[in-house]
Amino acid sequence: MSPFATVLRIWMTLLLALLVVQFALAGFGVGYSGAIDDGFEMHFRNGNALLYLYAAAVLIALAARAGARIVWLTALGTFLVLLQHGMAIVNVPGTLWGQSLFLFHALNGLALIFLAYKTGALLRKERREMTQRVS
Repeated sequence: MSPFATVLRIWMTLLLALLVVQFALAGFGVGYSGAIDDGFEMHFRNGNALLYLYAAAVLIALAARAGARIVWLTALGTFLVLLQHGMAIVNVPGTLWGQSLFLFHALNGLALIFLAYKTGALLRKERREMTQRVS
């Protein structure tokens, strides 16, 4: 198995942890003041880091030759994080539009958590199958 596959598995675990932290930071921001200001600063910074880390995951998946499915799942994750950024940019707080986007922003975050978990599970499954074929 490629050393990049091991790096990708660890990378996806890191992304999963950061996505869970992202939810906690969003809760902190809402509890802090509910407005888009200092309370959400760490949520914004972590979101930016997630975008770059997910983009790097696509490159690592390609280097690991992990298969088309895993590469596409990491690319989908990058797209969903970009979508999160887009929703944050066009959001108008205090309006029905803004509240609706906030709902989809949260659901998209849950989808990202599931996607990171599923990608990691597929990597572990492929690793097990690879070691069984070798032995």
